[in-house]
Amino acid sequence: MKRLLILASSFVFGCATVPQVVEKEVFVRCPVPDVPKTERPVIKQDTTYPEKLKTLLDYMFQLERENEILRSILDACK
Repeated sequence: MKRLLILASSFVFGCATVPQVVEKEVFVRCPVPDVPKTERPVIKQDTTYPEKLKTLLDYMFQLERENEILRSILDACK
């Protein structure tokens, strides 16, 4: 009877495993921000050179501002 008890307990406790901790990298997606897209200006052919230049420079500065906002959001997500 004692042997049966030892044999049964060895089966029960022999199959018990130690909990294993699995470490995995978890990628967290940042929420997509609502950054207003810069609209491309329409430059007419009959406008003067200084007006064309001013329009293009304004567009470039707006694109730089949009780029800075997007970069700051990307840095915050890292």
